[in-house]
Amino acid sequence: MTRYDAFLFLHILAVILWVGAGTALGLLWFHPDRELRRRIAPIGEWLGPRLFAPAALGALVFGLLLVHEGHWTFHPLFVQLGLAAFALSFVINAGVRAPLGRKLANQPQRLEGILSALSRFELSVLYLAVADMVLKPDGSDTVFMVVGAMILAVTAALVV
Repeated sequence: MTRYDAFLFLHILAVILWVGAGTALGLLWFHPDRELRRRIAPIGEWLGPRLFAPAALGALVFGLLLVHEGHWTFHPLFVQLGLAAFALSFVINAGVRAPLGRKLANQPQRLEGILSALSRFELSVLYLAVADMVLKPDGSDTVFMVVGAMILAVTAALVV
């Protein structure tokens, strides 16, 4: 096994943990038990520094190592889109979700709805990043770009 193979495995593992945990929490928003849904935000807050942040950072670091170790550069569109997805996820969590959680802590119903929509948007970003990494689109892949933009627009509209 080469170093590139090890970095690829660790990159994929980090993405699985990040996207998988987010998907599990996202699906719990649809559970009929209102009490369970009320507990999702605190669970997500607890998992943030213990799972989400390390997995996201691992995906970024091992992705960067893949670019360095492999035959990639930062010029391909799929690399730039992957970095943009990480940056957007970081902004969502550090710049929006965390401050909202503090600001709306005394308004759980309002917070629940906003966090649910925000989670769906972030998961859309992450699933599009997975598709991006697998399909490796370039600027001529119009269908990928249009469908991705439509998915982001619809999920962003649900947040607003």
